[in-house]
Amino acid sequence: MFRLIATDIDGTLAHDDRHLSPYTVRTLQAAIKAGIPIVLVTGANPWTVRRHLQRIGPQASAICLNGIFVLKGNAQHAGRFTPPEVVREAVRVIHKAGYVPLVYGEDNVSRYLPAPDPAMDKVRRLIAERPYQPYREVSGLRELLSVRPAQVSVCETLPRGKQLYTLLEHTVGDRAYVVFQPGTRTWIEVNHPEARKDTALLALAETLNVAPDEIVYFGDNLNDLPLFHTLKHCVAMGNAHPEITALAWRSAPTNNEDGVAQTILALSREGLLPPLDGNTQP
Repeated sequence: MFRLIATDIDGTLAHDDRHLSPYTVRTLQAAIKAGIPIVLVTGANPWTVRRHLQRIGPQASAICLNGIFVLKGNAQHAGRFTPPEVVREAVRVIHKAGYVPLVYGEDNVSRYLPAPDPAMDKVRRLIAERPYQPYREVSGLRELLSVRPAQVSVCETLPRGKQLYTLLEHTVGDRAYVVFQPGTRTWIEVNHPEARKDTALLALAETLNVAPDEIVYFGDNLNDLPLFHTLKHCVAMGNAHPEITALAWRSAPTNNEDGVAQTILALSREGLLPPLDGNTQP
């Protein structure tokens, strides 16, 4: 029987509008009531993730920025930050190539160094969609790195994102974990080499005395690959990247069909999760 449910958010738990359905929230709350910990495991930053945790409840926890931060209740715990010298080199490469570097600092502020269009288009839309998160435009590298950096990332189109990922892999890939997350909003991230979903989730599970085989994980995109390679029981969403689907233990309906909630209830009926009480109807 599974003793921990872990799930990605965008493209997995959330619909394409980036919101959790009431059905999904009720199902997660029922699992928590049955004694099953819920862990959100995501490349998103703490500002975005807290909004989901507020709906699910204080018992749920989250791994943010692919393992750089862990949220438990009202507390935020810092993990492995990207080395400053790697961030500095990555920023120079990113900006010289005509992209906008976004540096997330330990003060939870995202600073960015503007670049000519079309690079700024995605960033403007991102900022407009996130009025709850502080963004700060800076004029130079010194100001960009004025606070200890946790991660540097770029929000781009898919074609431009692929080009930048290749460039960063070549320049800093031997000293960092470079993440490529394709989609309608493609992300390229430069993390600490050990700031990965698998490392962070296994460390958190150990504190709960949960073995790897007692975890069921839901995912859809390439930054989920470390967990799909590591865990035995990984579920690919119906909208998952083909590389994810090929490694899956089983499949779920799409994120827009509340595939995580449907599968949790199916696992409960199969005896792989405890019986779930409460209103878990769509």
